[in-house]
Amino acid sequence: MEEVESEGMKRGEEDSLVERIAGLVGRAMAHPWSGAQVADALASPRACLMCQEDDAGALLGFVLGRRVDQDVVEIDLVAVDPARRREGVGRAVLEELIAVERDGGVVEFRLELASLNAAALALYTAVGFVVVGRRARYYPDGDDALLLTWTAEDAAGGAGESERGGD
Repeated sequence: MEEVESEGMKRGEEDSLVERIAGLVGRAMAHPWSGAQVADALASPRACLMCQEDDAGALLGFVLGRRVDQDVVEIDLVAVDPARRREGVGRAVLEELIAVERDGGVVEFRLELASLNAAALALYTAVGFVVVGRRARYYPDGDDALLLTWTAEDAAGGAGESERGGD
């Protein structure tokens, strides 16, 4: 597992990382971010990125987020190579990012996903995220957006439920 920081990276290394992430996003998502969107996200001083590669250096999966407050991270993208799904890659990168950022003082992680994305919802709830809200007909196809949160309190057994509330 590799925590990647763009500070101190050489231009070619950063370009290569953007290309690798954008390529994986293109293979893994129906509505992928563009290379420019990935580059912008990685260029932020608040970016948080955790990647997993195979022994040959191929990108298997990643989670990309950003600190929106001193102790809060919003997760923007999670992607796993379609050929490597259901092997624990997504869970591994999420858990590693949570552990690293918790060591840096983060106590809450937030994300949003399409309510019809059952596989992603199962992954996030298995890691300890709870549904805290819903945005009706949020996506262009009419699907609702689910708002999920992971907190240190929930991880310690504070909430103990898969859904704490909603709109």
